[in-house]
Amino acid sequence: MRRQAHFICHSQQQPDLDANFRTIVSQGPKKRDDGTNRWYLYRRTVSWDSAPTKAEAQITVDGRYQLFLNGERVGRGPCRSSPEFQRVDALDLQPYLKAGDNCIAVLVHVYGTDTAWYEQSRDYWQGIFGDGGLYVDISLECDGAATTLLSDEQWRCIQSDSWRQDTPKSGWGQDFIEDFDARKLPEQWTLVEFDDSAWPFAIPMVLHTTADDHAKGWLDIEPFPSLIPRDIPQLAESAMTPEAVLDIQRVKPRNDLSLGEQLYEEQPTGDGSTYVTKPDALLSDDDNYTTVCTPDGEDISILIRFNRLHSGYPFIDIEASGGEVVDVAVAETLPGEYFGGIEQPPRIRKQTFLDCAQVFRYTARSGRQRFEKFEWTGIRYMQLVVRNAPKGIRIRHAGSIYTHYPVENLGAFECSDDFFNRLWEIGRYTTLQCTHDAWEDCPGREKRQWLGDGLVHYQISAAAFGPSTQAIDKQFLMQGMESQRPDGLLQMFSPGDNHRNGIIIPDFCLHWICAIQHYLLHTGDLETIELLFPSVQRVLSWFERQKGQNSLLVNLPYWHFIEWANVDRSGESSIINAMLAGATAVAAELADQLGYQRAAQGYREKSAAIASALNMRHWDVQRGVYVDSVDPETGSQKARISQQANAAMIYWDIAPQDRWQSMLTRITDTDRLKLTAVPPMVPEGEDFDEQHDVVLANTYFSHFVFSALAKARRFDLALAQMRRSYEPMLATGTTTLWESFDPTASLCHAFSATPVYQLSANSLGVQPSEIGFRRALIAPQPGNMQHAQGVYATVMGEVRVSWSARGETFELHIDLPPGMEADVVTPPGYVAQSAQACIGSGSHEMIFQKTISE
Repeated sequence: MRRQAHFICHSQQQPDLDANFRTIVSQGPKKRDDGTNRWYLYRRTVSWDSAPTKAEAQITVDGRYQLFLNGERVGRGPCRSSPEFQRVDALDLQPYLKAGDNCIAVLVHVYGTDTAWYEQSRDYWQGIFGDGGLYVDISLECDGAATTLLSDEQWRCIQSDSWRQDTPKSGWGQDFIEDFDARKLPEQWTLVEFDDSAWPFAIPMVLHTTADDHAKGWLDIEPFPSLIPRDIPQLAESAMTPEAVLDIQRVKPRNDLSLGEQLYEEQPTGDGSTYVTKPDALLSDDDNYTTVCTPDGEDISILIRFNRLHSGYPFIDIEASGGEVVDVAVAETLPGEYFGGIEQPPRIRKQTFLDCAQVFRYTARSGRQRFEKFEWTGIRYMQLVVRNAPKGIRIRHAGSIYTHYPVENLGAFECSDDFFNRLWEIGRYTTLQCTHDAWEDCPGREKRQWLGDGLVHYQISAAAFGPSTQAIDKQFLMQGMESQRPDGLLQMFSPGDNHRNGIIIPDFCLHWICAIQHYLLHTGDLETIELLFPSVQRVLSWFERQKGQNSLLVNLPYWHFIEWANVDRSGESSIINAMLAGATAVAAELADQLGYQRAAQGYREKSAAIASALNMRHWDVQRGVYVDSVDPETGSQKARISQQANAAMIYWDIAPQDRWQSMLTRITDTDRLKLTAVPPMVPEGEDFDEQHDVVLANTYFSHFVFSALAKARRFDLALAQMRRSYEPMLATGTTTLWESFDPTASLCHAFSATPVYQLSANSLGVQPSEIGFRRALIAPQPGNMQHAQGVYATVMGEVRVSWSARGETFELHIDLPPGMEADVVTPPGYVAQSAQACIGSGSHEMIFQKTISE
């Protein structure tokens, strides 16, 4: 993008003049440390005779920001990105500007360390300027004349001490806990009327090099040399009100504990309702209010609940005298909720080391005021602890700003079985809570964009939201490419605190390649595929270097994850090799689409060689299944078998079809299936007999198991396993789907929503078969359902399908959008009354007759 402005920063953050060309070349770049958890207030006042008719802003920061115009917050950002590919937000400011004086104010949070969504720069310029910095470029039209407003020396900036700087992090890569003292924040600092004359001017982050430097090509230095326009929209926001006050307790303050521990460890001492008037006023945003008075030597805790778990910014709206303290914690669940009943008295507390301290502390000034947590998180419960309020404090409202990616609910599914209807809707809602400025695993514990999760997330989103998520779909693929290491591997999540050379999951790189294929099938975007393909080749080159003498990967290094299940990963692992065969075959298809015939042929040959070796070495003739692993030296098969390995052989087209029946018989035998322990996500497992039992897929790899069963035309078995796995979960009343089948980890996890995709793609039966969805496959598999109907939204338009299984007939109705063709596959257990299998756009009715066998 065209760069007109400079980054600016606080006047005390002067560039390091000792970091010159010679020292960088001879000693290498140094890391500059100006401190963590810093907060800055920037202001600029401007005036126009008439209101601007155009005001298009480009803005980014090293950290995160909130932008205010004349006191109104109008934007947050930037969207997450690697510092080598720094994204710049585009905002339309025209509706907020007026004739006369205007104030542009920006709150900037500088982390000073990596978080789950932010990466410090490791580039040499960081040693010169440090972290932080604000970039603003506003293009304006006033009275027909074009002008610009840029970040420069006319902006004023102070570092705010309203936020305590030395607070701990919340945990698991989250931000620092906010300990905010409103008495220290300049009142009305975002308004024109505020007097900022005592604030120092900001300074440009530019290091002017010498004439000798210029002579050798060492020009002026600035941070973030590569700025890229943000491709995704601003997130949606709406107010959410809690539904109930659950409990009011007196608590004994534990001031000896840290802010990250105090609220969670304080013990209730008795009912506190006599110190609270009109507690239900907390639940509505009107003129009513709740009054809380703290007794001598004690504080008051109020626990409230929202109607469902959601991603949001918790906030409080209060009136105070000044000096009162309100601690606010939010959580996805309460102790005991899914284990026999909520512990009494109910309260939020950290139950395992996986839990984060999603808490903030607010010290009030006098008057009415509102405070909102800076980062969003997962919220179902909110606990407020009021301290130091002997004269009382009024709480006008406590709530949340619900936030998510601005999707459109373009997909639809409904069938005769209410369980699957609920599962589809809860799955769609779960996925939305994990979709913001990236595809996150979960909204509470991490918010990381995991590479492997993205493949499942993509297919769920395509079924639920259609093309409305295409921008973030593309961003996910691009950011995977942007994280590529010199050896060819991609970071297991990015951007964020992956530490560049920290732990990495190689198998996720293969899922990323497969996600590219799904993206191409759904969008037809060959231009993006062409950008990604060199990274695909580099990934596969890394895997090529890990092969042993049998054309198979051997003892894969780093974190050989697969999923949270105790499969055998040693020696020649069947699962990872099947994944490699599949990803290599995808690379061949991508190369064909791009016209790279030589590369395509090479990848086809390599994929076939892997498949041949697996079929020869991993097939257990006696048991009629593939084993998890084989000793690369002796060729002896290990005993353990799993749903994961055998599903992978079918899903990635490796196992000959004449083997499928024996494989499916064994891996769907409920007497053999066992959930295996993989702490901490699966703390306990079932006793496992290596010769008899089969490792049960957990939530993540269930996606591939269900898809493999559908490919084998046995989606009835997938529906049965889906019911066994998810029915106990839904029976608890959960509003989102969990990371594991037991509530031992995240309670809102996108990859667990695979039933959304499965039901749309296999029960309704809609999948793309040519790039850009120009051609579809309509292959409904009813299982025990009597009817189903729904919509699969595509870039070509809506595909509408409805079917009913009545008596001896199966009636199918299909509506295809203009320009689309489809191949119709006869449902299992039926025969077609006519030979028509290929249809064009428009409406079609088809009838199939029941038969004894397919």
